[in-house]
Amino acid sequence: MPRLAPLCLLLLGTACATASREPASVAEAYAKALEENRLSDAYRLTTGGPEGEVAFLDEYSDEKARRERAAAVRTGTAVLEARAPSVTLARQGEDWRVVESRPADVPRAALRKFLDEVESRDWKGAWGLLASPLRARYTPERLREDFEREPLAKERLRRARLSLNTHVRVAAGEALFPLGEERAVRLVLEDGEYRVAAIE
Repeated sequence: MPRLAPLCLLLLGTACATASREPASVAEAYAKALEENRLSDAYRLTTGGPEGEVAFLDEYSDEKARRERAAAVRTGTAVLEARAPSVTLARQGEDWRVVESRPADVPRAALRKFLDEVESRDWKGAWGLLASPLRARYTPERLREDFEREPLAKERLRRARLSLNTHVRVAAGEALFPLGEERAVRLVLEDGEYRVAAIE
C-alpha cells in the first residue's frame, strides 16, 4: 500500500498541471495528439464536436486531415484569443494583453463571422454559430438545404450584412441589429459567446 502513495501523488500532480495549463499548451497538446493519431486524447481536449465523438474520430481518421488541422491549430496559436462576456485577451508574442473594445464589437464580429460562413458555404461553421434552439432544430445539411430552397435567403443575408453598420443595441444576454419595421437580427449570449438566434 505505501508504494502506491507516490504514484497517487504523481498522478494528482499531473492532473493539477493539466487543469491549469495555458491555452497555448492545450492547443499544442491537441495538435500533437492529432499528429500522433491519438484521436481519443485529442477529442478529450475539445468541448465536444457538434456531431459527437464518433464523427470526430471519422473526420480525423485520414492522416492528411489530421496533419492539416494540426498545422492550422499551430498557426492560430500565435494569435490566440481568450474570450468572456466582459473581456477579451489576445496573445502578443509570449504575453497576453486585454483587448479594449466597445460592447457592440463582440456581437458584431460574431454576426460578421456567421454571414461569412454562410456566404462561403461553410454550413458546418455557420451551424456552429447558431443559438442552441436553432442548432437543435437543424443540422449543417438541413441548414444548407433551407438556404438553397428559400427564395428570399440572399436578400435576408444582404439586409443582415447591412445591419452590421447600424447601431447595435446590447442588453442583458442579447444583441439586436435593427432592420427597420420592428425587425432585427438577434444574437443571444450562450456560454460566453454570441450566437445567431434570428436574422429577421
